[in-house]
Amino acid sequence: MLRVFLLLAWLRWSLGVSSDFLNCDWDQDWRSFRRAFAQNARAGYPWDAELQRQAQELLQSNWGNLQPDDQAIYGMSVAMQSFFLSCNSRPGTELKPFCLYGVVAALWVCARHGHHEKSLLAHAKFLLGDVFRSALDFMEGSAWPVDSIDIWANDLGRTEFRLPPQLRTEYQKPASLKKQEQPVEPVFTVWEMGVHASLSAEPLQMWARSLPVKLRHRNLIREQYPQWLPQKCETLYGHPKLTCDDVEDDITELFRERIPQSATSKDPVQEMGSLASEFHKRFAQKREQVDLFLCTIAYLCLLAEHLDKPIIGYFGHPLLFMVPDVEETREDFWQSFVGMARSRSAAFAVSDPFLQMQYEYQVGHPRLEAIRTHALYTAATHFPVRTDEVLVLDRPHESVLMCLIRRSMAGDSNVESWPMAEGRLRAASSPEYPYRFITRSLTDKKFSTFAQFRAVVMWAYDMDLITFYEFYSMNMPIFMPSHLSKYLFQQDHGAYDYQWKKRRLDFGASQLWPPDIDESPFQERNLDAVQRILHFTDYFRFPHVLYFDSIPDLLARLPETDFFSVSQSMANFNQDALMETSHSWQRLLKRVDFSFA
Repeated sequence: MLRVFLLLAWLRWSLGVSSDFLNCDWDQDWRSFRRAFAQNARAGYPWDAELQRQAQELLQSNWGNLQPDDQAIYGMSVAMQSFFLSCNSRPGTELKPFCLYGVVAALWVCARHGHHEKSLLAHAKFLLGDVFRSALDFMEGSAWPVDSIDIWANDLGRTEFRLPPQLRTEYQKPASLKKQEQPVEPVFTVWEMGVHASLSAEPLQMWARSLPVKLRHRNLIREQYPQWLPQKCETLYGHPKLTCDDVEDDITELFRERIPQSATSKDPVQEMGSLASEFHKRFAQKREQVDLFLCTIAYLCLLAEHLDKPIIGYFGHPLLFMVPDVEETREDFWQSFVGMARSRSAAFAVSDPFLQMQYEYQVGHPRLEAIRTHALYTAATHFPVRTDEVLVLDRPHESVLMCLIRRSMAGDSNVESWPMAEGRLRAASSPEYPYRFITRSLTDKKFSTFAQFRAVVMWAYDMDLITFYEFYSMNMPIFMPSHLSKYLFQQDHGAYDYQWKKRRLDFGASQLWPPDIDESPFQERNLDAVQRILHFTDYFRFPHVLYFDSIPDLLARLPETDFFSVSQSMANFNQDALMETSHSWQRLLKRVDFSFA
């Protein structure tokens, strides 16, 4: 325990407010010494007999208060205890502190002039709290011309006494140290083929973070969904190991000619044979420019099948997406796809268990690995500064959602604030309800803006929206309907409801989709099928998603939610999953013998 009662008598004379706590301007002798020392410092710290005399006199007059006190914690001297107590005293009743840093400066001056320098510097270290982790040392924030570096550096047993200018060069601040040259990382060029920009960015973002390489990539199909995303390239590829692709050549022109509506349509790719033939001709002149192909549409992987380059497929679309609805074309594609999946030159994965199940249902073995989407490109973390606002991600063709939310709130719905656009209400609020609901259309559509809302409410319109993963990666509380009717979608996926005639499974292997039922996993308007499908969707597999039965139930649940707890739980799950996902990408790349993996 500090012997406070011993200090009170010594400190009583110094009651008052100091003009500068660290610089001791409240005391004439210390102020005069500091100014003389500052003038000496500006001259380069030359030998100065008058400055030495001032320092000696100040030390002699205070010497008793500088000695260790065996009765105090850590043996703190009265000077140290004074500094501690006065710093922690309540504003308005401050005690003038002992001029601790002035004493340290005076010890340095005397040591610099050859007076028992080692013992003086050791004592200066003691006064700064050397025996308890230098807890009193913040001298660098004062106006004294020396600090603890000047004490420590001259107490290293060297014969030469080094002055501050020399030490500032020798002992640089960490931020100003010359960075050690890092080993040059290999550069790998990835050519990507897909039409969904966010999906295409997912593996590239993961590779940039987990692999010891720099990535140079090309989006061979330049126009990709979503068109609403602001600053698309900078957002999706905003990582030091990634760059925005601005290459325009005969290959990008080829894809514009053959897939003209790439960002807005899912029309089949016609005459794949002739497209592949022309692509191979143009690729031949650029063979050395690519190390690996990345395809996010299974059908487009055929373009790289015979080019003798490793192929990674990461699929977030149905297997027959963009495949013409022609039996011969479909059977030929499946034959090639399965052959590639079993080869050593290609490695395929899907983005979620729902697609994993569908792919197996259609072609059987091999079952593709499901590698979770983390959407790290959002670069956003839930930070709800808009504490009373909830974001609503409405569906395409939404008509009455927002007005029903408003009319389900208490209070008069006949209010002046009724924001409309395209004949629909875009925000819903009531003076009697604590939260205001806002649709995405009323924001700037930036991920950093989305992360500011208290929570997000999603009425999905597909079984594996990448938007879900984007918000989950932000640790943002997600509310979703639990009523089965809200998962009866109209995505025309029934057009993909085929199975390969040569489909087979590993001997004795179980199937993800039960083989003995009439429904298929493409019947998204069939109640029995949808009830089974939802077991494979991450909407109901991920923990900490919040569910509501109806709009009135949503309004009841929101005020009762512990948002902080939910967000923290999501963050913990994301952290664990990120490690697993990184290992999954490593395994996939090793399968194609990619050297850096």
